[in-house]
Amino acid sequence: MPRQTFFNLPEEKRKMIIDTALDEFGSRPYSKASLSRIVARAGIAKGSMYQYFEDKKDLFIYLLELAAGEKLAYIQQEIDPNADFFTACEQTILAGTRFGLNNPKLWQVMANAKDTTGEELLHEFIVKGKKMSRDYFSRMIRKGQEQGSIRRDVDTRLAAYMVSAMLSQGLMDYIMDLFGVGTLDELLARPELGQKLTEKEVRKMSSELTKLLRNGLGEMSS
Repeated sequence: MPRQTFFNLPEEKRKMIIDTALDEFGSRPYSKASLSRIVARAGIAKGSMYQYFEDKKDLFIYLLELAAGEKLAYIQQEIDPNADFFTACEQTILAGTRFGLNNPKLWQVMANAKDTTGEELLHEFIVKGKKMSRDYFSRMIRKGQEQGSIRRDVDTRLAAYMVSAMLSQGLMDYIMDLFGVGTLDELLARPELGQKLTEKEVRKMSSELTKLLRNGLGEMSS
């Protein structure tokens, strides 16, 4: 986490450092990002950066937490707290996709955290994020069972794993195939592709995914 000296900076300077770091970490995998390029573009001494953050990893983790927090807040604003499980899932897909399209820098930074050559702490961060996602869907599934929209014989833990995977890596794989790219790096290198994903296509995609979930988890009508 940032040192207190970072928070003591004027807001404009903090924003400039964050924006410059987002550009660097969003444009290349973590292992290829350079703290030297960040300080050069920000116009500050490298020694000053170490007064704000312990190292490159500390700065990147801060950006990841910042991005994750903004994404969560965005999604929570879009979800009806009284919606059933399936409607909430559809709203989550829509909101998550919109967030990525409207905040490409933050989305790219989170995607680049999956760099397989990154440091161990990044792996731990991703594992933590996956667990948070599974716990979130576990709560939603249990709530759905209590409401009667999800069968009570559904294995909550297994379902949470499957739903979380489908709405994260599975959805990402589908989008990459839709755009005709084979790797995440290729997708990140062509941000203009995201502009091709229209609101209509996003709604259709989220609707189809929700149908799959409803048919697999929902109560069978008699």
